[in-house]
Amino acid sequence: MLAESEHTTMTKNNDIKAIIETVNKKVIADIEAGNTNWIKSWTSNNHKSVEGYEYTGFNQLWLHCLNFKKPIFGTYIQWNKKGCKIKKGSKAVKLLRAQEGVKKTEKDGVEKTEYFKFFRSFPVFNIDQVEGNLEQFENLTNTENKVVDKTKIENFVSGTGAVIRHGYSGAFYRPSEDFIGMPDKASFIDTNVKSATENYYSVLLHELTHWTGSKNRLNRIKGSLFGSPEYAFEELIAELGSAYACNYLGLNNTPRSDHAHYLKNWLSAIKNNPNALIKASGYASKSLNYLVQLQSNQPGIKQVA
Repeated sequence: MLAESEHTTMTKNNDIKAIIETVNKKVIADIEAGNTNWIKSWTSNNHKSVEGYEYTGFNQLWLHCLNFKKPIFGTYIQWNKKGCKIKKGSKAVKLLRAQEGVKKTEKDGVEKTEYFKFFRSFPVFNIDQVEGNLEQFENLTNTENKVVDKTKIENFVSGTGAVIRHGYSGAFYRPSEDFIGMPDKASFIDTNVKSATENYYSVLLHELTHWTGSKNRLNRIKGSLFGSPEYAFEELIAELGSAYACNYLGLNNTPRSDHAHYLKNWLSAIKNNPNALIKASGYASKSLNYLVQLQSNQPGIKQVA
């Protein structure tokens, strides 16, 4: 799914391999247990750096698997700069940072440049592993649900420039005409876990993720047939993209109503390719960053993984 000039390389670092395996096992177990709510189970906890920014993509899934009570982390240096120190005997958690490498080759006098992506791990410590003036972080540890800011979300959607048409019986993105079709807002209802407003926007953000994949944007969608592994993989990207966008906009997120239709294919994809989930997460993060950069005067999200 990457452009022809790019390749993704998974490092052989044992730490990174162990992290990917742990997250894969967690997701596989949730799907096999019939838990179609596995995305909601981690998106309500926005794991943050002690510097205030949220960790992105795959790191969110990984930190959820570890079940820390407070979602605040930092490196040794970051904590030290805040006047805190790590408790003796504390064990660090390894997070992932995506990086890009360059490889130059020459054949028959023609030089070729290849760009490849790889991961490095870096250690962080949870706030419960730290001592010092922890009162200064109270605003970061507040995980109570916040009021949905409809104006902020509407401005965000409008800022993308996407063509959105209402009045359809279902939600979809049509690449051939480059528009998003949505049911009317009034057709969305409250559920026991999410308001009608949150239901509407989480579905719209799913379709906006598809929209970013068109050939004149991120060039990710290749016209795969419905039900194919490639189609299911794109749906996984869109589902993760919606989740990441909901986190970014302060929305509660649950899977869309047809989520379960794709679980079987996702399960097969993850089992057959241990890097499928982390790759989909990377595409979803790139999609959100693209949407953010479309907003006026927005530099994009600080990417960690």
